[in-house]
Amino acid sequence: MTSSNKEFKPRRFLEGRHLQTVYNVLFPPDNALEDEYFSESILIPTNDGSGDLLWLEHNPPLSQVRKKVSPWNGYYIMLVHGMEGSSESHYMVSVGKEALNRGYGVIRMNLRNCGRGLGLAKKPYNAGQSEDIDVVLKYIYKHFTKSIFVSGFSLSANMVLKFFGEKREHYAKAFTATSPPLDLKRSCDFIDSRAGNFYRDHFLDTMKEKVTLGIYDITEKRKEQVLKSKSFFDFDDFFTAPVSGYANVLEYYNICSSVKYLSGIKIPGLIVHADDDPVVPSEVWHEIRWKSYPLIQTVLTEKGGHVGFISDPSPENPEGRWLPKILLDFFDSKIKSHS
Repeated sequence: MTSSNKEFKPRRFLEGRHLQTVYNVLFPPDNALEDEYFSESILIPTNDGSGDLLWLEHNPPLSQVRKKVSPWNGYYIMLVHGMEGSSESHYMVSVGKEALNRGYGVIRMNLRNCGRGLGLAKKPYNAGQSEDIDVVLKYIYKHFTKSIFVSGFSLSANMVLKFFGEKREHYAKAFTATSPPLDLKRSCDFIDSRAGNFYRDHFLDTMKEKVTLGIYDITEKRKEQVLKSKSFFDFDDFFTAPVSGYANVLEYYNICSSVKYLSGIKIPGLIVHADDDPVVPSEVWHEIRWKSYPLIQTVLTEKGGHVGFISDPSPENPEGRWLPKILLDFFDSKIKSHS
């Protein structure tokens, strides 16, 4: 389907790409999902024999815990966060809240060693970890509902696109992917360049911090090597790729880049990206012939930063967070088309 520009207007005085990107991090929405809404934690084992555990946060449909709310629509939305995020990341909270208020159940997934799952896995998460998405989807399918949507952000948007483009059973009816790094090597080159080094340094610091905690199953020699890495490329070469079972970093980037899987996608999806994204370069987006993928809707906004999309508050959107409405409108439309 052709790209459409659903009108996004950045909030006054927050027009810049960096302000759009960091505003949510500095001023996140109140996480009402933990106190105002019923929430429970679920731990499930991964299926790779590592003994690693995944920590999920479950918010059941509101009608199961409150009176006078929207009835459950039969669907669950599985939310997956980006690099060094967690189930508490601003977009996980704002999209989760919007979903609950519209009658969905919500599962917020922590990738390995993220959020409350820190220390529960010997392996790191990576950009192509289809097996972890698979195990969580099967859990929702078995325990809650067979009607599932999936929404991935940033790094996990790449994971979600790869997963749904692979030849496997997918368990879900539709998906969304926000700000995906479609080509991992080119995204790495960009974040390692001068243009991206603010974000690179931030992510590298938090990833190295986890390595120093000694939670990963690696030798002291490798640990020293990893802690000396000055670039994303080196970190993935010394750590992510070998520990995840890839021969080297280029094989990891090549196998896990979602751009290679778009043609295999067999369910409806929506991909949202801002042309001024300061973390994921837009050049790759503009090279793709989106018309070749009829099941994929795309929204490319001029502004919005990386998973930012902060607009002026309005009566129907008092917090001025544009993204939840776009994603939930898409999922709602898929329910209507099935009914």
